[in-house]
Amino acid sequence: MAKLEQNSVSQKQIDTAFKEFKSIVGDQWASSLHEDKESYNDPYNPGQEFEFVSGGFVAPESVPEVQEIVRVANRLGIPLWPLSTGKNLAYGGAAPRVPGTVMLDLKRMNRILEVDEELAYAVVEPGVSFFDLHQYFKDNNLKLWMSVPGPGWGSIVGNGLERGAGYGYYSDHFASSRGLEVVLPNGELLRTGMGALPGSNAWHLFNYGYGPHVEGIFTQSNYGIVTRMGRDLLPEPEFYMSCEINCPRESDLEAVVTALRPFKIDETIRNSLTIMNLELIASFMSVRSQWYDGNGPIPEEILKVMQEKLNLGRWNAAFALYGSEIKVGDAWNRIQNAVKHISGVELHARTYQPGDEILHPRDQSQAGIPSLSEFSLVNWRGAGGHIDFSPIGPLRGKDAKIMNDLVRSLNYEYGFDHLGGFYCDARSFRCINTLVFRKDDPEEMAKVRKLFSRLVSEFAKLGYGEYRTHLAYMDQVASTFNYNDNAMLRFQDLLKSAIDPKGIIAPGKSGVWGNKDMGGVQ
Repeated sequence: MAKLEQNSVSQKQIDTAFKEFKSIVGDQWASSLHEDKESYNDPYNPGQEFEFVSGGFVAPESVPEVQEIVRVANRLGIPLWPLSTGKNLAYGGAAPRVPGTVMLDLKRMNRILEVDEELAYAVVEPGVSFFDLHQYFKDNNLKLWMSVPGPGWGSIVGNGLERGAGYGYYSDHFASSRGLEVVLPNGELLRTGMGALPGSNAWHLFNYGYGPHVEGIFTQSNYGIVTRMGRDLLPEPEFYMSCEINCPRESDLEAVVTALRPFKIDETIRNSLTIMNLELIASFMSVRSQWYDGNGPIPEEILKVMQEKLNLGRWNAAFALYGSEIKVGDAWNRIQNAVKHISGVELHARTYQPGDEILHPRDQSQAGIPSLSEFSLVNWRGAGGHIDFSPIGPLRGKDAKIMNDLVRSLNYEYGFDHLGGFYCDARSFRCINTLVFRKDDPEEMAKVRKLFSRLVSEFAKLGYGEYRTHLAYMDQVASTFNYNDNAMLRFQDLLKSAIDPKGIIAPGKSGVWGNKDMGGVQ
């Protein structure tokens, strides 16, 4: 693994590069001024404010401009960090891994290139947000739903490339993507899958193409710059039910996971099944000081008061059912029968048909209506910052209990509340632990850094690895995937060295450096 050093790019190289960047995109769309560098800082980094500061930005408007910028950067040895909308918050935001890297900001590439209502898919550029596509549906009276994540201001392309999850029918956002267009580190343009066939009629319809399947190497990677992506959509269903199961005790986690697993495996529950604890949901709808203003984690007696006042369980499962009224009703009856053995369980459901107004924030998300309702969690402690720890586990009750007990005990050891939940796929789950901290408290931020590092190492020892992480932990997380003397990372570095021998694109992304020592610039 390459050593991160400083000052490997000279000021002369930087000055020359920005002169050429401006000739490509115009003076207003390229800058290395101090204030422009800082505008890309990670607002929630639990560390020094300028730990991951950029070296300025260049913002192209078209694919040919991206290609020209990459060729200039390659010739001059200038590292670029591609970003779509810069809303990858809790994982580093818009900031680069290596200090001084120039931001290749794709926000101006915000065109919705195609929406096909008959086959239910869309093709978008990186600057298109979930809000943008939803507004396009409304403006054009299209009866289509998309899957959206919690905050809807992020990029559809960027979220897919980070392998993010949403709340809709196609909740695995990369798995429901079809066909990429990629600018490679030498400036060449690549179209993946069926798109490699000139005039293809199925580029954004079929998962694969001919020969080795390469689309996955462009996710969470630094092998190229994705400039378009197709995404599956859902035709507006005849009937939609938003379901919630509230379990009264902390000990109910294992039972509810076990009871609902069969409905994920057979796809009765097609969207992302979420199982969130009381504290996490409370952070969406209140602030901590309303309940408790003391030091350390919220005491048990206060949690009981919160549970009663908010009418929630200690664990709260939420999901959607889509289809005909008969199909949805049958599914809901079977699910109710499967969980009724949990003492004190409460079940709630809200139903909708086309034309009905949807007001509840969760119901909106499951119906493809983006919002920012979950983003209020950053205010939980005031002066807010947050970072997510996101390991993967098998969709079994015993694994959920092991992981939850460990993350809660470590959070409590360092004095933090336990804001956690499980985002369940068919056979696995993403165990999301949100660490909310005060950005005006250096001691608290130092605790976050230590806690997070321990979480990574302790979970890895038990066979639970992170699927996505903050900039500060990319190397540490990569080092835990070390089977057979780091065979995977060595292979990834080999690819990087072959595809990008000068290390131009996103040096250090996901712990991948190639064979070249990548340095920071100022």
